[in-house]
Amino acid sequence: MKIASLTAALILVIGCSSTAPDRSAKAASSLEAVQKNSARARTEIDAVLSSLDTLLNAPADKLRDSYDRYADHVKKMNDYAQAIRENDADFKANGDEYLNQWKKTASGVSDPELRAIAQQRQNEVADKGRNVRMMISGASQSFAGFLKDIGDIRKVIGNDLTPTGQDSVRNTSLAQSVQQEGADVKDALRRAEQSVSDLRSEITPTGK
Repeated sequence: MKIASLTAALILVIGCSSTAPDRSAKAASSLEAVQKNSARARTEIDAVLSSLDTLLNAPADKLRDSYDRYADHVKKMNDYAQAIRENDADFKANGDEYLNQWKKTASGVSDPELRAIAQQRQNEVADKGRNVRMMISGASQSFAGFLKDIGDIRKVIGNDLTPTGQDSVRNTSLAQSVQQEGADVKDALRRAEQSVSDLRSEITPTGK
């Protein structure tokens, strides 16, 4: 019973210590993490596509080294994709908390003019938050397709790491189109980053 009471007291204290600027800062920090990992992922797309081009055109005695390098970049791509998914989940949780508390406190403002201002701003930020989620979702779907394709290439050529296997993969429509696919993913990520940047500038508290 004492432990339960202590736990409840701690939750109360922690909840009360989370101020509005703190909640805003947490949401902005989640957005910053999304933005940084997305930018890193765009750079890694160039690296994985460069290593793929090297692999598909490598001489026989360089095939293994080229494959290992490509496989390493494919792994890094998947790591960045996972990081972005986790960052997005954090943003959803922190952003929802921030907006819900903002809405709750705005509805409790007694002065009609101030209440209207607070509610309007909360609605504007909520709309931008929904746009960010939509942009991230679209980029994530595009990213997922790209990851599947470069992963398939890794699997197939890894099981037949010979000049014949290399030539067979090089002549597939997927190998010939994956460069453009990567460029499209980079564009989607860049657009998502811009929407994230816009929202961050709206909600980041200043003066500290």
